[in-house]
Amino acid sequence: GRGLTARRAGAFAAIWLWNPMVAAISTRGSSEGLLGGLTMALLWAVEGRRVALAGALLGLGVHFKIYPFIYAPAIVWWMDEERMRGGAAPASKTKTSPSLVEAAVNFVTVARVKLAVVSLSTFTALNLLMYSIYGTPFLVHTYFHHVTRIDHRHNFSPYNMLLYINSATPADSGPTASLHTESLAFVPQLLLSCVLIPLVLAKKDLATSMMAQTFAFVTFNKVCTSQYFLWYMIFLPLHLPGSSLLRSPKLGVSALLLWVVAQGAWLQQGYELEFLGKSTFLPGLWLASLGFFLVNCWILGIIIDDGAQRPVIHGKTHTD
Repeated sequence: GRGLTARRAGAFAAIWLWNPMVAAISTRGSSEGLLGGLTMALLWAVEGRRVALAGALLGLGVHFKIYPFIYAPAIVWWMDEERMRGGAAPASKTKTSPSLVEAAVNFVTVARVKLAVVSLSTFTALNLLMYSIYGTPFLVHTYFHHVTRIDHRHNFSPYNMLLYINSATPADSGPTASLHTESLAFVPQLLLSCVLIPLVLAKKDLATSMMAQTFAFVTFNKVCTSQYFLWYMIFLPLHLPGSSLLRSPKLGVSALLLWVVAQGAWLQQGYELEFLGKSTFLPGLWLASLGFFLVNCWILGIIIDDGAQRPVIHGKTHTD
């Protein structure tokens, strides 16, 4: 529990439920609202120790849209044996540290194995079903596309310019044509969202860890559009109650204004490019992309710092 009254919890939930940005994006053909529901259901199942259900939701979520796979490391790291036995705090640091082999053996628990088996089984079954219906195009448009995509329209990412340049480069222009700089975007993106942030935050506050992971994943993605913002906005009702963004109104207002203004600056350049036909790629659009990226990095730092300073939060106990 997070110690909120029903009235206060409802007020924070309204940040998502009554958000015009959520409504606008969810009614234009995007499925982000449904995916947000799956994400919250996954968090609820994990913190309630409903391991089989959590595994099924994780497998369904990754099949539905790939990015929820980043939550798997955090969930697995969170599910230590002490916590799964009833929410007790991790073992005291005064105990003798186990050897590397003992630590590896202790890491493999029934709950973690169960989560892996159920999630992989669900994911595999759904993919086999879709492949049997749609064949190879399903694999191309669902998975392979993300490795080679060069979306340069409506893209807030600093990689936008590289993608635009590469979109005009013939696919067979040389032996290294398929190896572009923006392909390396996955390295910092996955290092942050799948390794570093879960290690730092997951055992302290799983919800904040998942929000920070999602925020990092979107910020460092080579394609960053407005609908992706909903991926982390779903966590705001859980993160904000104990966040420094609310404890310090000056900090919170500054972060919100900079986030909005940075988007507005990019959109102004994008409007001139796409509607007025002006070439704003350099320096305007690229500098706007860098500005928005830096603002997001700053906000990400605030989220991580908040999570690192929080006391350990345990979910309610449930055994399935």
